[in-house]
Amino acid sequence: MLYPPIHQLQDKISSKYLIATTAAKRAREIQADPEHLLLNDYQSKKTVGRALEEIAANKVHPYVDPKNF
Repeated sequence: MLYPPIHQLQDKISSKYLIATTAAKRAREIQADPEHLLLNDYQSKKTVGRALEEIAANKVHPYVDPKNF
């Protein structure tokens, strides 16, 4: 089972695509610098899972360039 659940993530970011791209970017940041974590405890050991947990905890937000809209 996925943790955090997708509906919990969509409460923070409505687009599944934006959730995926934000989590992927944050996972790469965690992998590059594992000491720079935003939460004290994680259920997941993998970087993508940790990124999703940070999104669910409202610690990570997507960057949307206003020039694209």
